[in-house]
Amino acid sequence: MSTRIAKKTKFHPLSSWDISNPIYNSISKKTEDLEVLRKISLINNWNVDFAKELAIHYETLVLTDLDQKILWVNNGFEKMTGYPPEFAIGKRPAFLQGPNTSDAVKARIRKKLSNGDRISDIVTNYKKNGKEYECEITIIPLFDADQVITHYLALEREAA
Repeated sequence: MSTRIAKKTKFHPLSSWDISNPIYNSISKKTEDLEVLRKISLINNWNVDFAKELAIHYETLVLTDLDQKILWVNNGFEKMTGYPPEFAIGKRPAFLQGPNTSDAVKARIRKKLSNGDRISDIVTNYKKNGKEYECEITIIPLFDADQVITHYLALEREAA
């Protein structure tokens, strides 16, 4: 009878760290978002340091054209709002607003954007299930090589 010796495989706890570590998953998602934005940036000739812009904490990204029609959202959009990306594409972000969304906040945002300035504010939005939430939003105007605004990028997260 022959005896086989099983080769021992050493398992180290850190070898599976990336599977469940929320920090790693967050970095991975930001890297994915950064890659998508860089590709879109090349097409639109934006001169934006997205690595710097995405350094702030966000849950979702929303890219709109000048008419504020949503062109792209990242994977965090559905988790935060309950709406799938396919539903949001082609709509204006206003579909997330409702009765308690402040007209004053909306006016502040419009004014800043019309001046070509970025803005950070908190707006009351509504999830797909109707639940109200405070959305901390930073909207960045995106300029082409001729310094003309062509799009807006919103970095959003649920306010604590």
